Amino acid sequence: MLDVYELSTNKGREKYKSLLSSLDAVEPYYLLDYIDIFSSGFENLICFSFSNNKTGATIIMPGYLKPVIIGEEKTSCLDFITPYGYTGPLSATSASMADITEFWSEVDNWYKKNDVVSEFIRFNLSDNHLNYSGAIVQTMLNVKGDIIDEDLQWTSFDHKVRKNANKAKRENLTCEVYFKNIEEERIKEFFGIYISTMQRTNAAPHFFYSFDDFKRFISSNQKNAAICTVYFENKPVASELLLVSEETIYSFLGGTDEAYFDKRPNDFLKVAAINWARNQSIKYYVLGGGYGFEDGIFNYKKSFFPNNVVNYYTGRKIINSAVYDELIEKSNVVRSASGLSELNKEDVSFFPLYNKSN
Repeated sequence: MLDVYELSTNKGREKYKSLLSSLDAVEPYYLLDYIDIFSSGFENLICFSFSNNKTGATIIMPGYLKPVIIGEEKTSCLDFITPYGYTGPLSATSASMADITEFWSEVDNWYKKNDVVSEFIRFNLSDNHLNYSGAIVQTMLNVKGDIIDEDLQWTSFDHKVRKNANKAKRENLTCEVYFKNIEEERIKEFFGIYISTMQRTNAAPHFFYSFDDFKRFISSNQKNAAICTVYFENKPVASELLLVSEETIYSFLGGTDEAYFDKRPNDFLKVAAINWARNQSIKYYVLGGGYGFEDGIFNYKKSFFPNNVVNYYTGRKIINSAVYDELIEKSNVVRSASGLSELNKEDVSFFPLYNKSN
């Protein structure tokens, strides 16, 4: 049975929280505070909830059901996209592959009845793309590191990681990981470094979260957030917000004071985070990917876990191909009037294509 809840309402959000808590483990990317602060808020947010009445298996999937707007025209069509990050369907451990298949079938039927033209899924790194009813696209490579015995971990690092971590020790850097009941002062340390880094790197406007945003997320989700901060002579010089689940820590947002680059605080921070996670019996450290396929950022992350590279998949689905093509044609009319080149239906670089803005 499939239910759909509107998470733009208090009633819908309370139901979602109940569903989420009923699952075996809470992943941070599914938390309402995460979606509200770090994705696109609650407007147009819904949740599909599938349950097998015989086995009690549950599958949920939050996402944005948005009206398709071409130029300034709000059409009668809708599309669906999951929140930013590692999302897609989240299943109870009791859910079988048959349940997954039925879940997608029910969702597809719902789309057809509700004028949904396309669907874009950001999957997680735990194989929730399996049995997907649309097209699975290998979008990029990600680093999902296995946290192993400390001595074996150390020797598995690339030489440059060991070299930089040792230099940081010689420079007398120290590192602390704050988890649960994190003091406001520690959040301020992280925030100061983070914002100055965003300013230095000319980051996009949506990365400029407020201090209150971070404080609210960290304080309200104490089991799912940790701060790892590196100090030089008691001055914070690098810091990272980690998202935490039962089995995984995720490298999320962070920064470094450029005046201390030569002391190699970033490598030192990653090694400290790994050692802390091991003591918490956490199995994985997800560093993610780069901005491009196997770029410099990706290769830096890979240097910590050279043998732990996995595929990151997205899902694409056109529910109504005729209407999808019509929307592309509508978009081409608007683009031509604006001096932009027409969309090519064979272009697979962006999905859904009718939403491409440049």
